[in-house]
Amino acid sequence: MSNVKRMFLVLLLVAFSVAAAGCIKADESVTIKEDGSSTMVTRMVGNMFAAEALKGSKDEFVKENPDAVVKEIQDGDMTGYEVTVSYPDIETLAAKGGDMFTAVEGRNAGAVVAKSWFYDTYTFDLFVKGEEMDTGEQDPESKAMVQSMLNQIQYRFTLNLPAKPETQNADNVSSDGKSLTWDLKATIAEGKDVQMQASYRIYNQAHIALTVGGIVFLLLLAGGFLYMRRRKQADELA
Repeated sequence: MSNVKRMFLVLLLVAFSVAAAGCIKADESVTIKEDGSSTMVTRMVGNMFAAEALKGSKDEFVKENPDAVVKEIQDGDMTGYEVTVSYPDIETLAAKGGDMFTAVEGRNAGAVVAKSWFYDTYTFDLFVKGEEMDTGEQDPESKAMVQSMLNQIQYRFTLNLPAKPETQNADNVSSDGKSLTWDLKATIAEGKDVQMQASYRIYNQAHIALTVGGIVFLLLLAGGFLYMRRRKQADELA
């Protein structure tokens, strides 16, 4: 089961469990390092009525990610879990990070790296499909109650980058410009699709230094050649 689908089912179950009381929080963050390795942290908390649903979600997540690090967490009067998974490179993140990182032709590019001599360009074009809930025919009062439950959900995704992005469409950006957050509640509460985009460059300092050093060496070599040539000409005229 995909991460997004699992998140939707759990949050929906929790919402019905707590009815009009309490709040449900789901936060997913991915931190990218300069070398392209990353860490994904998924946090879900709810009140005591959500305990069983959260436990089932945690167990399934661990089953699909045996290397994940899991710990129990508390947020005020809410309890839940935090799951941490590490990926060695962007390619592995794109392959195992969940549906939002999957590239679909004509829709989104996923997570990709374009390498060049002077810099590498990292592009995140992620897609979260809205999950529509089919509850059959309901009277207006019941529909309003269901919507009220869904509106309690807090569902956010944060992308922490090693450099300030050149382009991004985040809902919120940190003061240093490197932490981007999108509100994904609409994917569950309203069934809306959300596309998250960001791109940044990591400059290859070693290659830049090597290139500059090579240019300086060639200039010195050319200068030395001209100096020796002029000196030879001066000796011939003397």
